[in-house]
Amino acid sequence: MRSLLTPRWLASHLFVLAMVTVMVNLALWQLARLDDTRTDNDAIRTASEAAPAMIEELLSLERLPLDHTATVVQGSYLDELSFLVANRTFDTRAGSWLATPVLLDDGRVVVVSRGWVPRLWVAGADGRDVATPTGEVQVSGRVFSSVGGGRIGSGSGDYPEVSRVDLDTVSEAIGLGVVDLWVQLESQEPAVGDLPVPVPPPTLDDGPHLSYAFQWFFFSLGAVVVYVLILRRRLRDE
Repeated sequence: MRSLLTPRWLASHLFVLAMVTVMVNLALWQLARLDDTRTDNDAIRTASEAAPAMIEELLSLERLPLDHTATVVQGSYLDELSFLVANRTFDTRAGSWLATPVLLDDGRVVVVSRGWVPRLWVAGADGRDVATPTGEVQVSGRVFSSVGGGRIGSGSGDYPEVSRVDLDTVSEAIGLGVVDLWVQLESQEPAVGDLPVPVPPPTLDDGPHLSYAFQWFFFSLGAVVVYVLILRRRLRDE
């Protein structure tokens, strides 16, 4: 028994204890992530399934609404100010989002991400028409706050390009001030062709966090069992 209390074995005990502690904490962290994911999903589900509010109503609130809140935008597209949001995928296919500002009746401008376009279209090798409807349009979709860290890209043809929907960067890219919310289009009247493809809402599942937590608990238990067997063998050899 004393041989298990030598400096070498004490260091081994501490190492195994540290590894088990780390793995258990990783498992608990995954469970916390799972709880956060479920909370976020509930908030998204509540916001998106509520009766849609006019964008003017959301803009009049003292605090910006939750992302994914259902909304309706009525106005006219400023097609000449359309721009691209680069590096967006759809069904694993590379492309961009095509966004166009909408002029409201009160003179304010709302950015509407109309949907996804393939890389071939961005490169000019896909001739499908993506023109906006003329006259007044009604857009139904989900509202989002501006994100930070956007940059202006090189653009493609007549379309300026931004890396993210950072509304300050968007304003700089198109040379026009916009409101503090943007909209991800789900449908519009009048409808248009097959491009852009509306971006679907996110899949509201638990993700892999629970399985990861089980894996870390299993690894920690396995480490304890294996180390106990090693110690028993050492004692038996003595």
